[in-house]
Amino acid sequence: MPQVFAAGAGRVPEENGVRPANGPSQGGLDGNPDLLRDIIENSPAPTAVFEGGLRCSVANAAMRALGANAGQTEDELLAGLFPSADPEAVRDVARTGQSRHLRVTGVDRHSWDMDVTPLRVEGAAGGRAVMMALRPVVIDSPDSVDQQVREVSHRVKNTLQLVSSLLTLQTLSAKEPEMRRAFQEACARIGTVTQAHQRIHGATRGSLVDFGSYLRDTASEMEANFAAGGANRHVVVAVEDAMLPVDSVIPLALIVNELVSNAIKYAYAPGGPGIVEISLLPLPEGGRRLVIGDHGRGLPPGFEVARADSLGMKVARAFAGQLKGKLRVEPNDPGTRFIIDLPF
Repeated sequence: MPQVFAAGAGRVPEENGVRPANGPSQGGLDGNPDLLRDIIENSPAPTAVFEGGLRCSVANAAMRALGANAGQTEDELLAGLFPSADPEAVRDVARTGQSRHLRVTGVDRHSWDMDVTPLRVEGAAGGRAVMMALRPVVIDSPDSVDQQVREVSHRVKNTLQLVSSLLTLQTLSAKEPEMRRAFQEACARIGTVTQAHQRIHGATRGSLVDFGSYLRDTASEMEANFAAGGANRHVVVAVEDAMLPVDSVIPLALIVNELVSNAIKYAYAPGGPGIVEISLLPLPEGGRRLVIGDHGRGLPPGFEVARADSLGMKVARAFAGQLKGKLRVEPNDPGTRFIIDLPF
């Protein structure tokens, strides 16, 4: 906070609460005493001026509120208010004429930035006059940090929704059915990321997220879409002990979205009944197993997970690897089960 001070010979009158040192100050602060008094007294920063033998000649209202008074030496003031401060550093400013910046802690445990600045004239006893000004060190409270996180989360969500809207517009303008389908799938993936992001910042407990709650919610939405294609179509979830690391939530959500979407589209005949099962259960040896299964028509002959070139399978493989798991497939008698063993 910039501050302006004048200094010269004379004394500062005791008016408006500004307390001079005991006795007149000859050869000390002068120039325009009234202006100097008003500037110091009305400064919001706790400020004091020391003259000559470094005795406080002026302490403004903010400094007095902390307990300082004119007439104190710098040793007395620092020992009483800022025991962590080094009095020698203040005296060094008077000796050398070089400003110093100190970080000090008050008796109330609040931290302050202390700027000690030499004035351009000598004080009453012939020594250099110095000015001490304090600025509180502001440390974010848990509430303010939480508010900042919420604001960032809201902006990220808005950005994702904007991207989804742009893709939707592109979908409407596409003429080829395959192109429209590709844009629709991209919108669905952005929607999955948006929902997982909201879950991360809405239900975190420290560094963990309740992924079981997310699975149940997203399964309900998927079932509504699945059921629109025929009667007796359901998405069933079995989940246990699913507090997962924050950085695993979005990749795992995308894997679930891809594998469930594939089962919904390809496992059952149009209009026929069907069930897609999602389970995320602990393994006896540690970690968890994600299984996406159906009881449909099964995979085509010669299908290999490692060589499947559809975008959905590429996404699932890539994010499984990111989570240090490996995607594999096995028969479900009838149907198919996609399995990933996860280390967390």
